[in-house]
Amino acid sequence: MPQQSELVDAGRPARARTSIATVSLSGGLEDKLDAIAAAGFDGVEIFEPDLISTDTPPEGIASRAADLGLSIDLYQPFRDADSADPDRFARNLQRAERKFALMERLGCDTLLVCSSPLETCARDDALIAEQLHTLAERAHRRGIKLAYEALAWGTHVADYRHAWRIVADADHPALGTCLDSFHILSRGDDPSGIRGIPGDKIFFLQLADAPRKSMDVLQWSRHYRNFPGQGGFDLADFARHVRATGYQGPWSLEIFNDVFRWAPTGRTAVDAHRSLVHLQEQTALRGDPAPAGTPALAAVPPRPSAGEAVSVRIAAGPDRAEEMGAALTQIGFHLVGRHREADLQLWRHGRLAVVLDATDGTVWTAPGVPAQLPTLTQIGVRTGDPEGWRRRAEAFGVPAGGVTLPGAVDADDAQRDVVRVQLTEAVSVDMRAADSAEGWRAAFELYPGPLAAAEAEHAGAASSLTGVDHIALPAAEDGWESATLLMRSVFGMRPHEGVDVTDAVGLMRSQALTMADGREDPALRISLNRCVGTAPCAAENVPAVRRGGVGHVAFSCTDIFAVAEALRARGRRPLAVSPNYYEDLAARFDLSGELLERMREFGVLYDVSRGPAAPGDPAAAGEFFHLFTPTVGADLFFEVVQRIGGYDAYGEVNTPVRVAAQLRER
Repeated sequence: MPQQSELVDAGRPARARTSIATVSLSGGLEDKLDAIAAAGFDGVEIFEPDLISTDTPPEGIASRAADLGLSIDLYQPFRDADSADPDRFARNLQRAERKFALMERLGCDTLLVCSSPLETCARDDALIAEQLHTLAERAHRRGIKLAYEALAWGTHVADYRHAWRIVADADHPALGTCLDSFHILSRGDDPSGIRGIPGDKIFFLQLADAPRKSMDVLQWSRHYRNFPGQGGFDLADFARHVRATGYQGPWSLEIFNDVFRWAPTGRTAVDAHRSLVHLQEQTALRGDPAPAGTPALAAVPPRPSAGEAVSVRIAAGPDRAEEMGAALTQIGFHLVGRHREADLQLWRHGRLAVVLDATDGTVWTAPGVPAQLPTLTQIGVRTGDPEGWRRRAEAFGVPAGGVTLPGAVDADDAQRDVVRVQLTEAVSVDMRAADSAEGWRAAFELYPGPLAAAEAEHAGAASSLTGVDHIALPAAEDGWESATLLMRSVFGMRPHEGVDVTDAVGLMRSQALTMADGREDPALRISLNRCVGTAPCAAENVPAVRRGGVGHVAFSCTDIFAVAEALRARGRRPLAVSPNYYEDLAARFDLSGELLERMREFGVLYDVSRGPAAPGDPAAAGEFFHLFTPTVGADLFFEVVQRIGGYDAYGEVNTPVRVAAQLRER
C-alpha cells in the first residue's frame, strides 16, 4: 500500500490526512490499530465500546498508536449532553469530566458530541447553546475541543445547519461542528450550505457512503453504511463543499456495516483507505478551487484508455477439460494451440480468445472455499498502456502483478506485457497490450490451420460472435463491496441501478458496472452477483455457484438466429424454455407468430428497454434477444446476446425463466 505522501499534489503545502473509526472494522482494538496503520491511514477515531472492551489501559493504546505512526484524532461518541432537566445536565457535566480525563490518558484532544435523540433533551436552541458553552469551557481548561454533530434522528437537532447555528450562538473557541455525510445525505439535505460554515469551525469530517434505501434512517445507518464508492451517495459533491471552506482536518470514515463487522480486518482496512483515495480523486475531478492552504488531495494517475474485453480464462482441471472443450466447439471456438510448458489450451473465434486451464489445481472463491470447476479466473482487456494501468492500480494500493519487460514469458501467462488486478478471490482482470497471434506465439505452440480458420472463418459472417458483451461474476458476501470498489476506483467503472432477482432458488442481488472509455458501447460490462441469504443457497439441488452468485460469459452477435442455427449445426441443444414464457411474451408484446416460433425453437428470450413495442418500433428504446447454452459441469454456461437500439440492461427479467430451465436440465 503506498503511503499518501507519495500521492500528494506538489503544488500544495500539505496533504489531506486520512483517518477511520475503529467501529468500521472487525476484531479487537489492538488488531484494528495494526490493520489501520498497515493500510496507510494517518490517524484513528477511537469508538468508546472498543476501548472499554479491551484490557489494555488508555496509556497502552496511546503508546501502541504512536508506535504505529497513528494519531488519535477523535474519541467518540459523547451522547445526550444537553437536557431539559438541570439535574440531569449537572450529571452530564460530571460524566464529561471523566471522559476528558480519559482522553488526556489517550492523548486525544477532540471529543464527538452528538445531538440527543431522547425525549428528555433540551428543545430550546438558546438553552442547548448555553449548555454546550458550559461543556466547552470545561473541555477548554484541559486543552480539549468538542465537535457537535447533528444526528439524522435527533429529537430536536437533526440538521447540520441547525447544529451549526447553535454552535455559532454558543460562541466558544473550543466548540465546533462535526459534519457526517451520512447524517446529511440520508435526509436528502442540500450540502451546499456547508460553504457557509467557516473551515476553522469544522472540527471534524466523517464520511460514509450507503446504498439508497427506503427505511428507518437509524436502522439504515446502523447496518448499511459502506465506504465511498460502494454506495449511491454523491460524496464527491459533498466533499467539494467541505473543501470550499478551507477545512484542515482529517478525512475520516465512520462505517456501521454488518458484513464489515465479521469480514477480515486487514482487507477491510485496505478497502477503506482505497475508498478515500478514490473519493479524493473524484473530488479533484470536479475542479472546484479551494482556499489557499487547503490540504492537497491524493494525486492519482489518470485512467489509461482501454479497448474491449477480448479473452477469458477458464479453469476446468483435468476432469472437466474435455467437456469444456466440447462446449467451446459447439459455440464456434477452435483449438488453435497449446502452452509450451503448462497444460493450457488456446481457443479462438475470430478475435476472441479463451484459455482453457486443464492443470490440476484449486481455485478458491473465498479463503478455504474451493470453487466448483469449471470456473472463470481471468478477463483480458486490450489496452495500449499496461504500464499506466500498473501505476494507477498501485496508487490505489492494489498489487498489480504480471508486469515484466514486453515479450517475457512464464508458464502462467500467454504474454507478460500484462497488468493483473485481482478483482475477486477467483477472478482477475488482465490489461493486455496485445491479443494477436504474435502476442500468444511466444508462450503457445500454435496450429496454423485451426488458427487460420478461427481468424478467417467467421469474419463478417452473420453467425459470428462479435465480442464479449458482458461477464457475470459471482461474489461472496464479504467480497461484494470490495470488488465493487475496485471496479469503481481502479477501472473507473460506472455503476448502474442494482437489481434484486427472485427465482426458483432464492434471491440474487445483481450490480452492473460499465467502463465506457468514450465509446458508444462500453469497453467492459460486468454484472456482479451474489446470493442473498443462506438457506436456499445451501440446498443440495442448487448449483454451487449460487452460494456466491452466478457467473458466465455473454458473447455479442448481430443476428442471434443465424448464431443459433450455427450452434445447432455444431450439436448445441437449446435450453428448454417453458412454453408459458412464450405465451406471456405474446400477451405483453406485439411480436409476430413467426418470430415467437423461431424464438421457441432456439430457446431465445426477449426483453425491451421500456414499454410494449414490436421489433423495430421506434417507440422502443431498445430490444434484447439472448440465448443460453447448457451448463458445463456444475455451473458454468455461455450466453449469446443481440442488442438492438439503446438497450443497456441484461435481460434480468428473464433470469427466473433461465434458472428454472437449467434446474430442469440438471
